[in-house]
Amino acid sequence: MRAHAAPETSVHSTSHRASQGRWGYLLISPMMIGFSIFFLIALGASFVLSFTRWDLLNPPVFNGLSNYRKIFTDSTFGVALFNTFAIAIPHVILRISIALGLAVALNSKIAFRTFYRVVFFLPVLTMPVATATIWKWIFDPKYGPLNGVLAQAGIAGPSWLFNQGTAIFAVVIVLLWSGIGYDLIIFLAGLQAIPRDYYEASALDGASGWQQFRDITVPLLTPTTFFLSVIAVIGSLQVFDLVYVMTRVDTSNRLPTLVYYIYERGFEAGQMGYAISVAWVLLILILGFTFLQFRLQRRWVHYQ
Repeated sequence: MRAHAAPETSVHSTSHRASQGRWGYLLISPMMIGFSIFFLIALGASFVLSFTRWDLLNPPVFNGLSNYRKIFTDSTFGVALFNTFAIAIPHVILRISIALGLAVALNSKIAFRTFYRVVFFLPVLTMPVATATIWKWIFDPKYGPLNGVLAQAGIAGPSWLFNQGTAIFAVVIVLLWSGIGYDLIIFLAGLQAIPRDYYEASALDGASGWQQFRDITVPLLTPTTFFLSVIAVIGSLQVFDLVYVMTRVDTSNRLPTLVYYIYERGFEAGQMGYAISVAWVLLILILGFTFLQFRLQRRWVHYQ
């Protein structure tokens, strides 16, 4: 009896796993169909359209590599590329640094720390357009409260959003205000995952708070820092809504970025084929930086 029971059990187990597999594929099929239609097929179509001249009104006309050659001779593309990196570099560095410092402070036993966590996270929940509208008023050179405060101190405030240098500064400030709360929560989760035994053992050895931060906290938070840096770089290179609302005056933009340039070329100038080519260049840039970050993480990311 026992000799014949094992094969029957094995067949039943195999049949059960096959049934579970079919149900699994059935449950994920709506998502996979949507992913294929709205992402994979659209991605392939956009790649083909990047080699065409298309104004959205007439059928696309194949023009080979003309769009890509134009990108490298287009001075406006160069300005948009410079503005994008001028925003992305300080934003990523400051965002990670400030969020880490706040997380360490709010992970300690201070009064009202739950309240402070909520306050710092609230901007993350605010719609970007609403955030940009409010900050555009704050930076307004005539009626904004920021220049009003500077005037009370005897300082003539600049036209923040009308000059490239100050506009970059203003956009970075708003990006930090709206994004630090997210990184703060992730860093807090990473801090709470570090065993307290490490800190207690180091304290017994006479390590100071700074030494604990440098030799325990920072190394053990490198996986979290790596994740947040990848997200921050991708988000910074794609900034659009804040720039569109804050720095657009009438029909012109004082601080065009790559994504804004794609929008302007495609939907305002009617050069959709060229805009798609710029989008593919941006995609290659994002993939390149992401690949570089994953390669470099082997040198500085320490997993427990």
